[in-house]
Amino acid sequence: MKNLFSASRGLAVIVFFAVFLLSGCGHSAEPKQEVKEPTLHDAAVKMVAEMSLEEKIGQMLLIGIDGPDIDTGAVAMLRDYHVGGVILFDRNMNNKYQVTGLNANLQRLNKEYNKLPLYLCVDQEGGMVARMEQDLTVAPAAARIASQGTPEDAERWAYQTAKEIESIGFNVNFAPVLDIGIPASRSYGNDVATVSKFTEAACRGYDKSGIIYSLKHFPGIGRSEVDPHTEQYRITASKETLLQEDAVPFKNIIGKFNNQDFMVMIGHLIYTSLDELPASVSPQVIKKLLRQELGFQGLVITDDMEMGALTSMYDFSEMGVAAVNAGVDILLVCHNYEHQKQVYQGVLEAVQTNKLATADIDAAAVRIVENKMIKLLNAGQQQELLQSLQKEAQ
Repeated sequence: MKNLFSASRGLAVIVFFAVFLLSGCGHSAEPKQEVKEPTLHDAAVKMVAEMSLEEKIGQMLLIGIDGPDIDTGAVAMLRDYHVGGVILFDRNMNNKYQVTGLNANLQRLNKEYNKLPLYLCVDQEGGMVARMEQDLTVAPAAARIASQGTPEDAERWAYQTAKEIESIGFNVNFAPVLDIGIPASRSYGNDVATVSKFTEAACRGYDKSGIIYSLKHFPGIGRSEVDPHTEQYRITASKETLLQEDAVPFKNIIGKFNNQDFMVMIGHLIYTSLDELPASVSPQVIKKLLRQELGFQGLVITDDMEMGALTSMYDFSEMGVAAVNAGVDILLVCHNYEHQKQVYQGVLEAVQTNKLATADIDAAAVRIVENKMIKLLNAGQQQELLQSLQKEAQ
């Protein structure tokens, strides 16, 4: 009887400890933490952290080059200034075979000096603004599409334009125009409803193509009575009017489309109800209106900084600093190598002397790098970046 009692007590002890251990009460082990899946944003933050200040500022500069070939000036801008993109104009383009080769050679040369592909850009709106006409199908002007066609026509022309320029090496088109009633038939119309309807359709076409596109010229230059290429102009409409009319097409696209798929190009005119500074250097226009009020999360790019509307007020060494301080990500300087260098050096010196915050440069660089990873790398390259991050985290 005693042995039976001892055996029963021993069995009870074993069961007790088994239950004790299974319940987790026997250990104070910490719960296993979930491993967060890395994202391309994480990869962009890491890449930017490894870049020099000079490389980061270079990614914020988008330039034009001289002639139909890569000259020594273009080589220097890629090698020494690490520029993030190139825009081509009529002076650079003879035919589609030459352009295809030029774009390929630019990407090949860039790969020697920079970690990510170039933005290769063109103004191929259609109508009078078509930089590449030979061997391509040029879309009708926006005004003609809207007056003689349907939104579906705008979508079809945008898609066709995008696929044709993509086939010769471009990955960014600075179109469509969202301004209301600007000259040269560049606008889809003179009223908010028409412009909103047709630009939304055009953006659907660009979206389907996969190419990056650009909404221009925020917050709308349709009220200007001068050409901003040559002189400054003050638009005196109230903020309420701007929000109810000029900015509506922009707000529509920002709210309905993935903000990673397009840039917003900022014009250089002054909007007196918003600021006394040109839009492209105005924190009120970019940080407050575009970013905070309209909620835009993508890339902000200036119009060409060599336009008279801006050069009449700023030196090249100053304008880039003012634009970055206002919230711009990409500085567009389309023509002169010396002007491009001055913009770059101005930003660099401003950071080095604490006139610009390094955090602002880093934020812009992360937006650019993440966008390039999303839009310019293929699925295999993206996966390779993510797998590399995952290995480092383990």
